[in-house]
Amino acid sequence: MKIRSPMDAVELSRIRAIGEKVLQLQKQGKDIIRLQIGEPDFCTPNHIIRAADEAMDQGLTHYAPNRGLLTLREEISKKLWRDNAIQANPETEILVTSGCAEALYLAFVSLVEPGDEVIIIEPAYISYLQLSRAAHATPVFVHAKEENGWMPDMDELRAAVTEKTKLLVLNSPSNPTGIVYPREVLEQIAALAIEKDFLVLSDEVYEKLLFDNTEYVSIASLPGMWERTITINGFSKAFAMTGWRMGYLAAHPDLILPMLKTHQLCVASSNVIAQNACITALRAGEESVDAMRKEYAARRRYLLNAFAKIPELTCVAPTGTFYIYPNVTGSGMGGKEFANRLLEDYGVATVPGTAFDSFCNTNIRISYASSMENLQTAISRIEDMLHHR
Repeated sequence: MKIRSPMDAVELSRIRAIGEKVLQLQKQGKDIIRLQIGEPDFCTPNHIIRAADEAMDQGLTHYAPNRGLLTLREEISKKLWRDNAIQANPETEILVTSGCAEALYLAFVSLVEPGDEVIIIEPAYISYLQLSRAAHATPVFVHAKEENGWMPDMDELRAAVTEKTKLLVLNSPSNPTGIVYPREVLEQIAALAIEKDFLVLSDEVYEKLLFDNTEYVSIASLPGMWERTITINGFSKAFAMTGWRMGYLAAHPDLILPMLKTHQLCVASSNVIAQNACITALRAGEESVDAMRKEYAARRRYLLNAFAKIPELTCVAPTGTFYIYPNVTGSGMGGKEFANRLLEDYGVATVPGTAFDSFCNTNIRISYASSMENLQTAISRIEDMLHHR
């Protein structure tokens, strides 16, 4: 019997598919350097692990409130004010979620209706398109160009807005490009959102991974934007807590309420042991975050210097995340062919830009959340591939 589903239009993750291919190659005995996955290669700091242990020892293993532990929401509120100039009431304007993935899902399925248009600035994180489809919305793409530093052209962005526009998705720092939106660009986007009356979803999960003294601005902190912005953040990238599945969103109560209803139905409450660990993560300061960021910065410098010596590859220097997004067309190959050959023949897993961009097949995404030794070996294999093309 053929089962029809509202999710038929949604694709499985292309990045996960690459991961499955890597596992198959490894089972065949091949040595694969995994630069496709966006996951810190560090362990969760010990003080956070100890906090989870203590929560279990103290019997703090029961249901949490649907919105999340109030103590955690209070710490998130302090963090948002301290780091982002966002004033969010912990009682009514913060919702703790099972990772940023759930937060994204809640925003799309709770706030977007069939027929609404969702503006996605490409290259973009793969889930935005699929979540638009899950919500039966119409995705509208605006292509940010490499020659403009991966910043969207404001005239093109304005032209994409119609009376059906419900939501614009903003990801800064960006996965996959690593760029960080400067204040002046955010101010222009904010002015457009206010003028045309649409919502902004601001995915800020890589906010702590910044380089070159880059200023970080949350669009919700700009005048007139709090009531129309859903700010999403989490613990996975900054605190190396990917497996803990802890995120949160902050928004006006009128936006929180429908998302809370969906959250109640599908999750009820996030893992209470992990919530207690996250309280400690926020209270303990950022010494561990700084140490990871310092290591990422060294790896970033290494890759930028290495690519500068490879004439076939060019890239816009990322100012955030742990990704670099080189253009590979100088090799005579598109991004998909380059990534496939690099994996199958030379044992380096990356993600072709076609996973993030419906317009261009020109780039690959490389994660430098891997050891310096792995990165050096990967560069050597890339050079070998280009020498034998």
